[in-house]
Amino acid sequence: MAATTVIIASYSGFLKEEATSVCAAAIKALTEGIRRSTATTLMGLRNDLMQAGEALKQCDDAPISIESLCELFVRFVTRTALDVPDFGSCKALLIERGEMFAQKAQAARDRIAQLGAPFVTDGAMVLTHGYSRMVLGVLLAAAARGCHFSVLVAESHSGGGGHATAHELARAGVPVTMIEDAAVAHAMARTSLCLSGAEAGGAAVAAGCADRAVVESGGVLSKTGTFQIAIVAAACKKPFYIAAESTKFARKFPLSQLDLPAAEARASGTARGRRGPPPPTLRAETPSRDYTPPSYITMLFTDLGVLTPSAVSDELIKLFT
Repeated sequence: MAATTVIIASYSGFLKEEATSVCAAAIKALTEGIRRSTATTLMGLRNDLMQAGEALKQCDDAPISIESLCELFVRFVTRTALDVPDFGSCKALLIERGEMFAQKAQAARDRIAQLGAPFVTDGAMVLTHGYSRMVLGVLLAAAARGCHFSVLVAESHSGGGGHATAHELARAGVPVTMIEDAAVAHAMARTSLCLSGAEAGGAAVAAGCADRAVVESGGVLSKTGTFQIAIVAAACKKPFYIAAESTKFARKFPLSQLDLPAAEARASGTARGRRGPPPPTLRAETPSRDYTPPSYITMLFTDLGVLTPSAVSDELIKLFT
């Protein structure tokens, strides 16, 4: 379908823009699909968007939150159609509101940074891992306020995102120490707080499209290693915060790691032996993400405010009603 092709191509193009998040790219792409749609009725336009939304969900770099975002966008089209029955006027209004929605999604980063920065106090030692634009925004905003703090960054060996985070913070003048992923428990004693995003690792980081999801329970699907940091933080009675946009809220309800989609939860391959080919029974497994239950999360810094995990379901109800 032409509309689907346009939306997928637009989505891929927007993702290449460094400052554009996955959700903002999806909104821009869907808006571009409306602009270039050849449908002559609102029902035809809605069907085009639904098919394009299904195609977006199948993209390799599409996070779980894209599903909720596409559903919200189709509902938005339906409601606008009820308010403005004339097709031409409705289409123009949809494009205008879609562009505003995308701008709002981009502005969410600044709001999250301003809300989260006060939680980083003078003399604090912040532990984070991987690469998260939201986490970087909070820490850089805290530094801009004149706060003097240090950061411990777990390297996130599978994707190397920790190195990118450390270098960006160091360039901003923030004292940073890199630690191995296995050293998180050892480092927790000198940690004041832990801060993570709803992100994933690997090649998605390089593309700037590493988004994952905050689920209905208030738990988080994020880069592998997030859950174990949260467990250690809870054991050591240290606060564990998540920084994520509300566009990452998804109507999913996993209860454990076993509820993650198998294809995304475990990326397997043949282990490489140091002394010749490995035996056929030896396999390597590299999960891309894990699930952190809400009981391990102290607060979430979002563009809707600083929320408790239990408040996420309330916000989802507001979004979908």
